[in-house]
Amino acid sequence: MSRPELDLLQRAADLLVEKKGGRLVIVDLEGSTIPSSYFLIAEGESPLHVRSMADELQARLPVAPLHVEGLREGQWVLLDYGDFVVHLFEKEVRAFYDLEGLWPAERVRPWPLTGGRAPV
Repeated sequence: MSRPELDLLQRAADLLVEKKGGRLVIVDLEGSTIPSSYFLIAEGESPLHVRSMADELQARLPVAPLHVEGLREGQWVLLDYGDFVVHLFEKEVRAFYDLEGLWPAERVRPWPLTGGRAPV
């Protein structure tokens, strides 16, 4: 992942923190069969909160996502930025699907990372 994409990932995480997104984690997908480098996962208190976080990312990131899923329902919103994918969950839906639990623990790290910066 190049520096501009890492900066974009950092910006996305900062915006989610600003919008009170909960329990941010990053899943390192390098070397997996997933065609992205990272998943950035956060949760909201309600579908309205989840939609609000997704709207904020779409409005304030300098690029549009390549693909968006689940925005209308607001329970699980996926924003695909190519090199990374943002997954925004309603709290109960996140617990049910446990997306980060599908990966080995060494691939999953809480955000912010040491130093509060994106991985290099």
